[in-house]
Amino acid sequence: MSELAAPPQTPRVADSAAQAAEAAARASGVRIRELAEVDDLQRLCVLVDEIWHPEPTNPPVTAELLRALAYAGNYVAGAFAGDQLVGACAGFFGAPATRAMHSHIAGVSQRVAGKHVGFALKLHQRAWALSRDVTTIAWTFDPLVCRNAYFNIVKLGAAPAEYLPDFYGAMDDLINAGDDSDRLLAVWPLA
Repeated sequence: MSELAAPPQTPRVADSAAQAAEAAARASGVRIRELAEVDDLQRLCVLVDEIWHPEPTNPPVTAELLRALAYAGNYVAGAFAGDQLVGACAGFFGAPATRAMHSHIAGVSQRVAGKHVGFALKLHQRAWALSRDVTTIAWTFDPLVCRNAYFNIVKLGAAPAEYLPDFYGAMDDLINAGDDSDRLLAVWPLA
């Protein structure tokens, strides 16, 4: 990430972000909470496998990695419809340290497609980040998937920052298999 972070946000911005995140979760019919316990993190990995269908030897995340990220104070959260985990998002702090964050993975089960759970998760991530004086979140996405481009740039207001050819190398999950892993880096100024 080459974007420099702005000064810390006022508590009012963080409070407003938290209220927006709560409203989005209610409208989506989910509750979103941070995940740190091994059982929850294993459930998150099952959901990621359900969404991406990766090869068993190459999962996008593992419960062990998520546990380490959560323990180190990074963002790992899940969206629940009742007791069922239906969405997940994980990110870690990036440079400049503690002022920027990289959102590594976010996904939503097809069971709740069209209910805006992904939007609720991203607003939760934004509120969480702002409460810690993080001013930007960046992530990569496949620019050829129109719904992702629309969601990231139009709906969230992230700015395209860099085109990254073959960023992940060969990927063998159901969604990406056989395609180049070209990605667009999106940077989301949180205020």
